[in-house]
Amino acid sequence: MRIDGVTQFVRETPIETYSGRHVNSFRNTALALAGAALLSAAGPTTAQAADVAPWCTGDDLVISAHDMRPNGTTNKGHVVRFTAAEGVTCTIGGSVSNLRFLDAEGADMNVPLTGGQGEYSEATVHGFYSAVLYVGSRISGPHVTPASIQFDLPGKGSLGDRVTVAWPSWIGTPVQAGNIGWPVS
Repeated sequence: MRIDGVTQFVRETPIETYSGRHVNSFRNTALALAGAALLSAAGPTTAQAADVAPWCTGDDLVISAHDMRPNGTTNKGHVVRFTAAEGVTCTIGGSVSNLRFLDAEGADMNVPLTGGQGEYSEATVHGFYSAVLYVGSRISGPHVTPASIQFDLPGKGSLGDRVTVAWPSWIGTPVQAGNIGWPVS
């Protein structure tokens, strides 16, 4: 790396070989350039991105629904993942509105929903960081197999965009959905 070569040259060259103010100026400039290069390579931190990230719209996100691993014999879980589109950093949080499950023709299947939304939180999505919405139902009882799920994204002071996402498998009724937030590990 060129910066390392300059730093090595400055450190290994005896001061009496090159004397005068210009030598000290060169040494200070070389070290300052090396430090600046390291700082600029680090880029903005996640905290800095969160401070300036706009609120997510439907165009900012790639949204997908997935089956979760079974956690027993009584409940079935799904996760709706909110991933930032390429090059996008945005913030999302709260709960979705007007949630409904649709059949293959796009008709509302009138799946009953129950409460249970958790504490409000926000997540700034970008790169590898995505937010999630957990959806759960009972295994026992009636089942339906929707083709998709549709809901309104949370907005700032109003409803956000309406989105429709392919649904991966059957679900029991009634259905319970939480708030959007960071994934639980």
